[in-house]
Amino acid sequence: KFPAHVVPILTSTVIECQRAGLKKTSFEYASMLMRPEYRPQIAETYKKKIESIVRKPTKVEEDEPVSPCPYCAGQSPESVLDCPHCNNRIPYCVASGLKMVANDWAVCPSCRFPALYSRFTTLIEAEKVCPMCENEVVPSAI
Repeated sequence: KFPAHVVPILTSTVIECQRAGLKKTSFEYASMLMRPEYRPQIAETYKKKIESIVRKPTKVEEDEPVSPCPYCAGQSPESVLDCPHCNNRIPYCVASGLKMVANDWAVCPSCRFPALYSRFTTLIEAEKVCPMCENEVVPSAI
């Protein structure tokens, strides 16, 4: 769809996958960049790094942790907000962005937005304000 921008898009994808620890995915996109039609267009600042990713691949990625759905208790990755078992949309935590789980549930006393108790208390102790409503939160009120 964007033939003029393929190389910059793939380059950004490789860099971000590396930063996120997605080594296998990074290798796949770096391999695409090493094709003869794209290789000359890679920016010099990234060329050596991308070549080293292809030459010395780490093709194993850690599996994402799973947690139970608060509705049906079906297991799915923590970042998936639609349950593949019961098809419910799962609320997300304001502190972490991960899906909510029933045994670690809390809400902001001001905006009533859900948060994982463990993550929210850690965040409030450090920053003192809710990331959603930006009101000050007292840890004992959670």
